[in-house]
Formats: sequence, C-alpha cells, structure tokens
Amino acid sequence: MHFKVLIADKEFNSLDKFESYSDKKQKDIIIDFSIDTKKIINNIDHIDLIILSTEIKNYIEIINNCIENNTYIILLSDKLIDLNEDSKYVDYVYKPVNTKKLMHKIEQYTFIIKQEIVKKEENEITNSIIKNITNPLFLTDGNKILFANDYFYSLTKCTSLEMINKEYLQIGDIFTKHKNCFNNRNNDWLEKCSKETLNVCILTNNGEEKFYTLQKIPLTHNNTNIILLNDISHEFNHKKELYKLLYTDRLTNLHNRSMLITKLQNDKNLYLTSLCILDINSFKEINDFYGHKPGDSVLINLGNLIKDSIKNYPDLKLYKFPSDTYCITNQKDNNKEFIQVIEKILEKCDKTVFHFDQLEIDVKLTAGISFSKKNNKLITADIALQTAKKDHKDYMVFYEKLDKLQEYENNMFWTKQLKSAFAKDNIEVYFQPLINNKTLKVDKYECLVRLIDDKGKVIAPFFFLDISKKSNQYTKLTKVVIEKSFKKFEYLDFEFSVNISYEDIESPDFLDFIKDMLKKYNISKKVVFEILEDENVKDYSLLILFVDQIKDLGCKVAIDDFGSGYSNFEHILKMNIDYLKIDASLIKNIATDKNSYKITKTIVEFAKTLNLQTIAEYVENKEIFDLTKELGVDYSQGYYFSAPIADPKLTDFNNGMNNE
Repeated sequence: MHFKVLIADKEFNSLDKFESYSDKKQKDIIIDFSIDTKKIINNIDHIDLIILSTEIKNYIEIINNCIENNTYIILLSDKLIDLNEDSKYVDYVYKPVNTKKLMHKIEQYTFIIKQEIVKKEENEITNSIIKNITNPLFLTDGNKILFANDYFYSLTKCTSLEMINKEYLQIGDIFTKHKNCFNNRNNDWLEKCSKETLNVCILTNNGEEKFYTLQKIPLTHNNTNIILLNDISHEFNHKKELYKLLYTDRLTNLHNRSMLITKLQNDKNLYLTSLCILDINSFKEINDFYGHKPGDSVLINLGNLIKDSIKNYPDLKLYKFPSDTYCITNQKDNNKEFIQVIEKILEKCDKTVFHFDQLEIDVKLTAGISFSKKNNKLITADIALQTAKKDHKDYMVFYEKLDKLQEYENNMFWTKQLKSAFAKDNIEVYFQPLINNKTLKVDKYECLVRLIDDKGKVIAPFFFLDISKKSNQYTKLTKVVIEKSFKKFEYLDFEFSVNISYEDIESPDFLDFIKDMLKKYNISKKVVFEILEDENVKDYSLLILFVDQIKDLGCKVAIDDFGSGYSNFEHILKMNIDYLKIDASLIKNIATDKNSYKITKTIVEFAKTLNLQTIAEYVENKEIFDLTKELGVDYSQGYYFSAPIADPKLTDFNNGMNNE
C-alpha cells in the first residue's frame, strides 16, 4: 500500500532533501511537487494528502475540491485562515516549515488514511458476506448486537436491534442450555469462540431446538466481530439417532449392553455392588415353534414385566442384552434384598402367560448373580448363569468355587497380546538346528514361533498357542511364520521346516497362500512342512490329498510327534511323506524307560522299511544322543545342541561345542 503526497509550495526549495528524509522514515510514501492549481484539481482523485501553501493562486478552490473529494490537506501558512467551515480534512503547519514536524504530520495522516482504507475494505467484505450468506449472522462488540441479518431476526423471533437487545440483556442469553452444547455460565462465549469451536442450541419461535456452531470473524475497528451461525441441526439429529441405535435395544427400547459398558468405562462415580443376568430358557424353541413375531412380543412384554418389578428400586437399572438376555445392575449395598428382587422376578415370570393373538406362551428364566468385589461382575454373573443352567437351577450366585475367572483373564490377556503383536509385527521366528547324526553338521532348522511383548521379552508358544486357536488366530499365526521363514531361508543353504496343523489344512485359502509364497520365494526344494497328527484330524482323505498337493509343488513333508497317542501306522502307509519326527515323550525317556526305547526302535525300523528318515526331538544330553545314534535315528534336535536362536548361523556340532 503506497500513499501519494503532493507538496504545493513555491517557496519549498528543499524537495530533494525532504524526499531523502521521507524515504528513511516512510518507505510507502510517494512525494510529488506542483504549484499548478489546474493540474492539482484535475489529479485530486489520485492524491491522498496535499501540503498546500496559502500563497498558491486559487488555493481556496483547491481546498474546496479537497473537502468535496475527502482528500486531506495540510495548509502551510504564517497565520490562521478562516474557511467558514469546520472540516476534519484540513490541518495547519505554520511557517517557517520544520521538516521533522511536517514529516510527523504526514505520518499521522497516512496512518489515518490507511485505517480508513482498511475500514472501507472490511465494510465491503462485511456487506458482501451479509448479501451472500443465508446463515443467521450478527455483528457485536461483545456487549450488544450492532447489526443482524434477516435470518437471525427470524431465528430469535425479534424484528429489530432494539427488540433483540431488550429481549437478551446479555448476548449469551440467546443460547439455550443443552447437555451437548456450550452453556454460557460465565458469559465468556465470545472469548471461548476465539479458542475453540462452540456448539450452541437456540430455541426457535416455534419451540424447536436448533443447533449451530459459532464462527467468529474479528474486525479491526471498534473491537467488533461478525458472528456467523452454521446450522448443524442435521448432524446433531443424526448423532441422536446414531446414539439411539448404538445404545438402545431396537425391540424393547431398553438401554443395551453397549450403554452399560460405556457407563462403566466413562462414569467414575458409577460403582455396581451387584449384577444379575437373566436368560430365557430355550428361547430358540419359542421362535421355532411359534414364530419370530410372537418371540419378539415375548421379549417386549418380558422387558416390561422386569421393568415394572424394579420400578420402586431407584438403584436398580435394567438393560437388554443381545438375543434373549436381560441385565439388572444394582448400586446399593443390599445383597439379600437384591436376591429377593430377582427371586420375585423369576416367580412372576413363571406365573405369567404371555399372549400373542390366540397364542399362550409360557416362559421360564434362569439367572446368574454376582456380588464380586472386582470390576468383573459381567463375567462372573455369566459364569454363575452358565452354572445355573448346567445344574438346572433357577439361579446361582457367583462364589469362589465357581471362579473360572483366572482362565478367562488369562485367555483375554493373551488374546490381546496376540492382537497387539500382529498389529506391531511382533510375531517373530526362532530357529533350532537339526544335527546330522553321522556328520554332526547342521543340515536343517526347525522354525518356531515366538511372540515379543511390549517390553521386548521373548514369549514361548506355550503361553499363547492354544489361545490363538480359541480366538481364531491360529492360521494367521501360521501364515506369519511361513512368510518370515521363507524370506529368511531364501538365500541360505539349509533345509528348514515349518509346523502346520489340520486346522490350517482345513482353511479354504491355505493351500493357495502356500502357492503364492512359493512363487514369491524360490525355496520349494528347501522347505519341509511338519504336520501334527492328533485328535483334530477328522478327515484323513483331506490330509492325504494335501500331502500329495504339497509334494507336487516340490516340497517335503514330515509327520510331527509320531509315537504319541494319536499316531497311526496305517495312515503313514497311505501318505507320501519324507520324515517321521519321533515324539519327545519317547526320546526324553529313552535312557530310563524300556518301553520308550522299544517303541523308538520299532518306529526307526518301520521308517527304514518305507525309506523314511527319522528325527529325534528333545535330545537334552549326551546319553540320549548316543542312544538315538545307536538306534539309527538320522537327525537329532534338542537343547544338547542348541536352544532355539534368533538367527540360523550354527553349522556343525563337535564334542559338545557349537561352531559358527
């Protein structure tokens, strides 16, 4: 922004010097010089400030044109001149002229002009906003409303500024109190509006609640602000509907399980002394026999029956859980009374016949009650409920002998640990060497899964493998081990084995996953799939087919834990396998138990007749190792040679020492 200043004084001989001085003081001022009255008047529209000597011819005409054009003038005179009118556009500097004083005047007026330009621009912006925005809008200095558009008038039921400011002594009074909106308790809405987005509620002239966000647009003059109201009523109503869907049972309109969980998590003052879960016996049979509409009617009427039974107990709250289950929570320390209430509900339900059209439906409830002192009442009440059903009791109260909580907690803990490990890529593979009993060289490695917890501790599969099966994460675990093992051995000269189960083989996409991995990593000639033959094998034809398909891909197959209670010599004859891994329970006792020795010997001889190689697991000391060699076992694996290691670097074993 630049300002044009014209000096009209024929006696002002130091223009160059003044320009130099002004350049140092004000970079945005352009100074020109002229004493031609006609030229000055013709160009007055392009001049911001005129320094005019009263000695210039027709200077009064110049003054009048300046006043008409709202151009500021500083008169250079040796006396005060009567202009017959008081104008804010006229000022004086008396001769002789002091350069610093004149420059100060110029700075003063260019600042004024700058403020007026900014104000004008803001007014233009304001007018543009007001004309084009269809949202409610008002202008305020924080104390009262200075301007409002028609949409704001319509919203507030007012028709004038006077009416608005009379109706609402404080602007914040316009906002109606609402639990999900800003409430103007300290009359600090304008200050907070600068720091955060405020949601407010305004009651319309027909009593409807409307919701808005306040958008503050500060103006630079008179400490005023434009407040724009953006309608978010649709969003609020959508959230309200979503809240209802999330936290209310659609059928009974009772709060649901999610509501209870949310309250327990977020309300620090909520403490439950007891909790009861009620479940309809054989509700599926009601649905199957009478149909879903009568079943729905039973659920609604039963909810009303329970609600009516506890209406005089303010500390009891009813929730509708999924399917045919209800939950009553208690905040009062009255265990005996709580049991009596539940007994009355069970009795009342037992005596009630539920009607639907011409149908008469009898319903019986079973209840599980928990008075646990821990924050586990939902779990323990469910344990009590399941026990009551199992023992054919009307209800059971959770007590120590029912406490399977440790198992539940353990399952939940390791399920969470597994999920976290998957998310953070903390499933790792360790490697245990297999020693060639003739050469004492490391010919192979078995790939073993490990979990790294958040503290960096390496966790053995003993703690999480069974949980992975219960939580449907087992095959996912297998796939991680397969891909990491394939990647590890792609450029190593070792054969390696990975463990797979019948559950993996049953998985529809498991074979396709293996094929994809074999295409990605060129290791089909190195990999051995160890299959555990156990009680989970339901269809041996599926197992045999899988082995054939794996062999067709160029891979090898081993049967793991052979010699355990589930091994079957007949099935081995039908499977095209390469190795038998002798069960650890036999190998670890081979030096002390004759039967273990005899069974191991039989397995080795059986394998040799089929041209199968054998592997002894759990070789923990020299005595066991010597016996496995004596029996003709081909490979040995165990802590006598090495524990599972993070990197497969061992190459041989001599005289009890590992060598890299």
